[in-house]
Amino acid sequence: MKYGLMVLATVIRWLHAPPATGRLALLCGIFAVALPTAIRAAIDGVVTGCEFTPYLPFVLFSAILLRWWKAGAVALASVAIHGVMFVGPPSEFLVSQCFLSSAGIFLVSSASMIGAVMVIRRVAAAMLRRDFDETAGGIVFSLKNDEVWASWYGAGPPMRLGSQNRVEIMMEDFLAQGELGKRLTQRSN
Repeated sequence: MKYGLMVLATVIRWLHAPPATGRLALLCGIFAVALPTAIRAAIDGVVTGCEFTPYLPFVLFSAILLRWWKAGAVALASVAIHGVMFVGPPSEFLVSQCFLSSAGIFLVSSASMIGAVMVIRRVAAAMLRRDFDETAGGIVFSLKNDEVWASWYGAGPPMRLGSQNRVEIMMEDFLAQGELGKRLTQRSN
């Protein structure tokens, strides 16, 4: 049960924002172009011409793991790398009918996948927001195996806050800050 809730909480966080940011996002982007390029190079003797198929699943994974514009950059980089490595210099692949039509179909397919992931994210986030009703009772704290969890009525699975000791210290600090704020407000009035 505990692991199921943790997995569900992770999926919901992925729906709100892609998990890869910063250097990890850059590494994912490089991987999403380099690995299918290596696969395409390995099958170059079998597949000839303007075959973009190995790149498609990696664009989908990029759309899931990265922000939409970074996934779009992966698709564009894939076209450029593929053109240079398997067709020739830009002066050749920019006039190749095979390359232009294949690249166009690949980019439209990539944009469709990225758009589908964006729509799914927004629909899921809207459904979670719609179900949230703060008047239903606010926050519920629970403790399991020395871990504190917080949940909101109608707002999805609980979120792990940390160990009981750490959360107690943070909560005491929060309450002390609130009291200090009240005292300072009363003095200024």
